Amino acid sequence: MASKKKSTFVKPNAREITTAVALIDDKSQFMEFLRKCSDVSAEVSAQNSLFPPIATPGRHDWLTSFPTPPESFQSWERKIRNHVNSRMKTIYILPLGEFTRDKSSGSELGVRFLGDLEAYTSSFFTGMVVKMMKEVPVAELKCKSRQHMVDDKVVREQLMVSGIFAYMKSVKPRDAYCVVAVTMMDLYPNDEWNFVFGQASLQQGIGVFSFARYHPNFFERDKSVAIDTLHQLTPDDYQMLRWRAIKVLTHEIGHMFGLRHCVYFTCLLNGSNHAEESDRKLTFLCPVCLRKIQHAIKFDFLARYEGLVKFFQERLISAHNKNDKFLLCKEWLDRAISLAVQL
Repeated sequence: MASKKKSTFVKPNAREITTAVALIDDKSQFMEFLRKCSDVSAEVSAQNSLFPPIATPGRHDWLTSFPTPPESFQSWERKIRNHVNSRMKTIYILPLGEFTRDKSSGSELGVRFLGDLEAYTSSFFTGMVVKMMKEVPVAELKCKSRQHMVDDKVVREQLMVSGIFAYMKSVKPRDAYCVVAVTMMDLYPNDEWNFVFGQASLQQGIGVFSFARYHPNFFERDKSVAIDTLHQLTPDDYQMLRWRAIKVLTHEIGHMFGLRHCVYFTCLLNGSNHAEESDRKLTFLCPVCLRKIQHAIKFDFLARYEGLVKFFQERLISAHNKNDKFLLCKEWLDRAISLAVQL
């Protein structure tokens, strides 16, 4: 996405990981779950494969470009200022573009897609109120845009993030913990960058996230093939897009809670420089990041996992389709719950 720096990333060791989780010796089921999952000793790791160690970054990966310092639970807790409270505990989702305005059959699919984003965000951030705002046409944003070559001979329109932020600040509800905009348009933060999947401002409590590069036709040279509607997708392509969308959405909302990119485990909060790296990320939070979000919202972690199981179960393509990412997510959650109830 931008110019590369020489990597200085060093994986945290076992002691640093244990310290980062900041376990409390209260014998609660949640703390015992975190204790078990954050133990990276060989014997325990063989029994618990929920959270693989973070991979050594490749040449084009995020940590090679942007070496990220680790942030423990204690460091996060000291710095966080945007606390959840009874007056501000609503996450608003703002759709930008033609998700539901398309007059074709994609309109119904767009409504379902947005409904799924709302439902998943509500389950993922259990305890927060989640509301969908009215869809806004791109023309109403009045933000800067450009025509940009995204691949050999493929040009796409991109929207500049700063203009979207200006609009979002003007419509942010007073009871919002944060407002997250979602779009099928490609984004860029400044003229030096090729693109960005999403960008958030913790201080302003706003962020915008693009699903454009997760559309299978994004790099299609035929300009008649639209990427801002969903009706042309096969069931498998739609499921893959939906899986990638819920990942980028919950990843970026995680930043709204003050979480940095994670360097402790393979985790939803890992940074990503390209779509392949984004796909490698876990769909869920590692022990360190889960500790932070649970502390911020105070949810029952087991009830949260059970709610997520229900979400994925109700949206499977087939219980036997091993390529269905939703099935893999459900199986992961089943293993996590099984481990928790044994403690």
